[in-house]
Amino acid sequence: MYNRVLLVATGSGICVFLSFLLQDCEAEVCVLWVTKGVEQNFGVEIAGMMMRSGDLEGEKTKRKKKKVIVHDTAVLGRPNVSRMSVEAAKDWGAEVVIVTSNPEGSRDVVKACKGAGIPAFGPIWDS
Repeated sequence: MYNRVLLVATGSGICVFLSFLLQDCEAEVCVLWVTKGVEQNFGVEIAGMMMRSGDLEGEKTKRKKKKVIVHDTAVLGRPNVSRMSVEAAKDWGAEVVIVTSNPEGSRDVVKACKGAGIPAFGPIWDS
């Protein structure tokens, strides 16, 4: 359906995407992860996988390109995630943005991307 996808996660929202990232995929997948204390909070294995030159692939995956931005708020401060998402989507030519964050963050990213003409989807917070 989409050939170039940007996944946006804040904090433990990355866990929603991990099983997907470890599977075979024909699409080009880019990741923007904004979190605090990557290694301290998620462990050496996850930190290494996400920060290793943007390389998310295992030996068996067919992923064509991997691009990762890990923004550690403990080091770099709190960013404007909506603006970062739009910029990353444009830079990478993403056809769609998928976000998992808190309700406000998810809505803000979806709204910003749609405002920039980029299809975006996030969780439905209706309950």
